[in-house]
Amino acid sequence: MSSFDIDVLVVGSGPSGLVAAIVLAQSGVSVRIIEKLSEYPVGQRGSGIMPRTLETYHFLGVLDEVKNVGMSPPDFQEWVEGKPTKTFPIMPHQEATPAFPERNPMFLGQDAACRILRDRLSTYNVQVELSTEFFRLDQGEGHVVADVIQRQGGNEVQQQITAKYVIGADGAKGIVHKLLNLSLLGETREETHILVGEVEAFGIDAEHWHWFKSGGVPPDGCMLRPTDRTATENIFSITCFGVGFDIGKALEDYEYLRQFAYGVAQIPALKIGKVETAVDYRPNIRVVNKLSEGRVFIVGDAGHVHSPSGGQGMNSSIMDSFNLAWKIALACKGLASDKLLDSYNEERLPVIKEMLLRTTAILDDTIATSKTKGGATWKRSAKMNQLSIHYRWSPIVVDEEVEKLHSTDKAQAEAETGSTYDVQDGDRLHAGDRAPDAPDLVDVKTGEAKRLFNVFGPAWHTILIFADGDDKTSGTPIMEWLSRYPKELVRTVVVRSQSSSSDAAGADLVLQDKEGHAYSAYGAALTSSGVAIVRPDSVVGALVEGRDGVEKYFSRVFGV
Repeated sequence: MSSFDIDVLVVGSGPSGLVAAIVLAQSGVSVRIIEKLSEYPVGQRGSGIMPRTLETYHFLGVLDEVKNVGMSPPDFQEWVEGKPTKTFPIMPHQEATPAFPERNPMFLGQDAACRILRDRLSTYNVQVELSTEFFRLDQGEGHVVADVIQRQGGNEVQQQITAKYVIGADGAKGIVHKLLNLSLLGETREETHILVGEVEAFGIDAEHWHWFKSGGVPPDGCMLRPTDRTATENIFSITCFGVGFDIGKALEDYEYLRQFAYGVAQIPALKIGKVETAVDYRPNIRVVNKLSEGRVFIVGDAGHVHSPSGGQGMNSSIMDSFNLAWKIALACKGLASDKLLDSYNEERLPVIKEMLLRTTAILDDTIATSKTKGGATWKRSAKMNQLSIHYRWSPIVVDEEVEKLHSTDKAQAEAETGSTYDVQDGDRLHAGDRAPDAPDLVDVKTGEAKRLFNVFGPAWHTILIFADGDDKTSGTPIMEWLSRYPKELVRTVVVRSQSSSSDAAGADLVLQDKEGHAYSAYGAALTSSGVAIVRPDSVVGALVEGRDGVEKYFSRVFGV
């Protein structure tokens, strides 16, 4: 028997911990996930699900269920002194395209989302271990020893778990980043106090996100947003703030909270029943200097906390895990290069730092506008959907076009790998970008309709060989070279153009691009290249011409 109890120990069962555990389980890596709480928390925290996270849920196999119980974002309805003033969408609605099947966010309470993720994890015979607290770790040569306390029926049992790696997903107040001596550097806005929670509410419609304001400048405010539980239980998310609001009193006296809401709303029909949760929220804007130490990694709020403005927090946390888990899976199998695990820090920290700048700017603008104009800015840019976040600067991606550009126009090459959030409309696809979808593909062997998002997966690399009859894009040398790797780690897919009948012997899958969607999404990037390698996290790892480029990319990913 191995000297390891488990390949990976995940500490914390929020969305980031569950996503990491699912990807690891999908990759055939043994995993335990522990949670110090004795019961799963209830609440709408982190309810905004951005399109990139919806795509991730597709790859995890939970998107349909999330959509079944989630809801589209309601329009914002402003009220002043009991009268509606204006109604507008928080983010502009965007139509789906073949390359971008998910373009609009959804709302689903974190409690419901976590239940769906736990159910998915259980299909791999992995259950969250409640009442199990992580309190000490010791890193040795090639392993981590974790000390935990399991509480059951009033009894406490201490246990040691030996793992190859540990992932800390236990939040900003968790212990993992503290044991690593990582500091969350930044600020807490002590002067900004906002009550947030969930309440029963009656007498208002569930079609709008209601923002009630008094007539003063700055106004007192109360917001009531329908949740995924509103239709059956009348549960609304509540937010209250203002110079005339005593948040301390409201937390102790729920009747005071009700009367404050009634006074601001001035709608006689409004009635607030049970107060399910209520907390004093103060914006924390912090990030660690690094996301790992040795064999211990942190994801989500354990590494960064920030204003909820822009709805980036939970989504960024899930992207941390989606970026990290496939890399740890390869490391557990002894196949990761020396650079691969380092790339987690190198890819995610720049994204998180820019996200903090963006969400803080939205927070500052909202507060400033509220004070000077008696209103606030609530419209959000479509760039918050996270579909344009990229890793073009990553040391493990290979983009032969950018490499050529570096030798002729270094300034332009650096401009193309700049801001982590801004992929301009019409910009060509780069290595490091989100991999586009493409529907209406036909399996030439079976005649079955396919889409690329059903070909990609969190446990393998997908090598897309675009074969249009040109000898230089022949996939045979590439497939021969890739045969050294286990089949479950790499999948070769030949994509024929609409009219091509190129030979594709040896490919795992041959697809005819009947409607040209795949060539449209990837073609502009393949002017002198024929191969796109899609990583397990559905990021383009490489855009290369042939076998030499494929070898170069995998030398950065695989250790052997």
